[in-house]
Formats: sequence, C-alpha cells, structure tokens
Amino acid sequence: MVLRVDSGVKAIRELKLKQPKAKVILMTPRGQKLTQKKVHQLKDTALTDGLIILCTRYEGVDERIVELEVDEEISLGDFILMGGELAAQVLIESIVRLVPGVLNNEESIVNESFESEILEHSQYTKPREFEGATVPEILLSGNHGEIKKWQHQNALDETVKRRGDLFSGPVRPHAHVSVALMHYPVLGKQGEIITSSLTNLDIHDIARSCKTYGIERFYIVHPVRLLRKLAEKIQTHWLEGYGATYNPNRKEALELISLVSDFDDVLMDMESRHNRLPKIVVTSAIKFGEVKSYAEFRQELLIEDQEHLILFGTGWGMAPELLDRADVKLEPIVGPTEWNHLSVRAAAAITLDRLFGGQQGGISNFPR
Repeated sequence: MVLRVDSGVKAIRELKLKQPKAKVILMTPRGQKLTQKKVHQLKDTALTDGLIILCTRYEGVDERIVELEVDEEISLGDFILMGGELAAQVLIESIVRLVPGVLNNEESIVNESFESEILEHSQYTKPREFEGATVPEILLSGNHGEIKKWQHQNALDETVKRRGDLFSGPVRPHAHVSVALMHYPVLGKQGEIITSSLTNLDIHDIARSCKTYGIERFYIVHPVRLLRKLAEKIQTHWLEGYGATYNPNRKEALELISLVSDFDDVLMDMESRHNRLPKIVVTSAIKFGEVKSYAEFRQELLIEDQEHLILFGTGWGMAPELLDRADVKLEPIVGPTEWNHLSVRAAAAITLDRLFGGQQGGISNFPR
C-alpha cells in the first residue's frame, strides 16, 4: 500500500493554508535517525512555524510527495513498523515534553539521558538492602556535593560501558598515555632480530602526531649511542637553534621527545614520574593472539585510572619478546586490499586518531 501523490499533496497543502510556514516531516526508515539534539530543533520549529508529520502504512508514500512537499525525513531507528503512526506519536511526545510548562520540574529535562551526550546516572530507592544488593553508601551520606560528584562519575562510567557510541569527538584519556618507537629488538626481512636505522621523518612526523593527540611523551628507543646523538642534534636544532624561531609549532612537538637506549629505561622513567608502571600496548601488521578492537580500547581509556605506553615497531615489526610483554594487543590496521605495508609513522598516526581523534561513535565535548 502506497499513499497516492495527489491525495498526499492535497492533504499537506490544505494543512498549510492554516500554517503556511509549517515544516513537513515524513516518518520513514530511510530518514535521519532521531536524536535529542534533533528533538530540540524540532521543538523550536514547532513553536515558531509549526510541524506537519506525514505517516503512512506499509510501503510508504509516492516519491513525488517527498520531492514536492517533504522538508525532512526522520527515522526512530534501524527497525521496521507496520506504519508510521506510532513513530509519529513518539516524535510528538519527545517534542511536547520540552515545551515550557508541560513538565512541572523544568530541571528534570536538563538532567535526563542524552541531554549532555551521556546517560543519566543510576537510580536507587528503598529498601536500602535487597537480596544482598545495597544502595551505594555515598548516596545515603547526606553530603550533596559528594553525591553530585558520584552521580556525574557514575553517568560517565555507565555511558562508556553501555553506550560508547554516544561520544563523537576527541577522547581525553583518564590517565597519561605515552608512545615509544622501538628500533631494537625488531625483526629483519628474514625474521632475524636486528637493530633498525633511525630516520629523520619518523622523528618529526610521529612527534607531530603525538602533539596533535595529546600524548604525554614520545620515547625514541635506540641502543646505538651515535644514532641517539644524531637524534639529539636534530631535536636541539628545533628546540634551541634556528628552527626554534623559524617554526615554533615544530618546537612544541619535538619537546615531547625523550631519547633512551633500552625499553626498560622507558618503563623506569614512566614509573618515576607516576609511581607505577604503565600498561603496555602493542600493535602489529599481523594478527597475533587475542586482540582488542580500537573501539573497545578507546572506551577503556576514558575510565581506566592507569597510565599506558603504546609501542610502535620499526623494521619488519617488533620482536616476539616485546609483543609477549604487552598487556593490550590492538587489532591490525587493514585496508580493502591484501597489501599491508604501512610506514611506522603512518601506522602511528592512524592508531592515535582511532584512539583519541574525533569520529562518529567517539566522544564530543567530553565533560571533566
């Protein structure tokens, strides 16, 4: 069953005789998914110009109605109803509750789920204990300031755990994150353990990526003193020499660099600064053991009160002895082809963007 174009257009135009500026909304599975932000926008439109909601049965409407009269198409989600009537009622209720005077307590609107891109905090009522499950003590303390803090943190934790997809902007990790570029022990082309060469491009580009995504420190790990001295000379040029005034932005990035001879020196430095060892995170071009998706680890970074160290390998990848020390193994970066030979600086940029960058399903205006 499809709504005829002549009938549909006639109905809409008759309604517009009373509300000429009214916006026409079609409820359809192909429409934009309804969000609380969109509900607020529609509420404002309804109060100023009016809304006409078109809802049909079964197959929908003649496409010419959409072309001639519909201003916006909206869907409640990725599922199908027999008709748009219930969807229209849901839309109407979501809008009406925002109209001033409809709810007795205006503050209740602000504190609801989705109003600040996080879910509402968990709710409790009497009795205090039921079958071993108890109300958190802080909620019984009478300390309103501490209760408010608990509610805010609980709302964040529940959102990360249940609906991490609500966040859509840059991640601000709960604790510090550093990066280490490993030149030993890494693999050669034949699978042997080698010491790889240090390159100027890796120094500059990975430092710039680290600065962009808020990494605390960028460790360059190389056992050869001569190459560390070369890297130090490059860094000094941009921190103190002509490069510092020529390009101050580059100076800010290279200030993150710390040159060390051994991986354990990295761990000792992080432990001295934070009084505990970091979690070690590794990546690899091939899948090895049990891996974690970027989405899963991104959510963990929001709530886990633990420093992290992300390792990137040069040469043909990190040696097994490094991979075996990892607490977290991230899934490989793959494209639509079988070819998989990214440079380490490209892999580092992609990894940091997936973990900390703004994206659909990430974290927007993350509250602190």
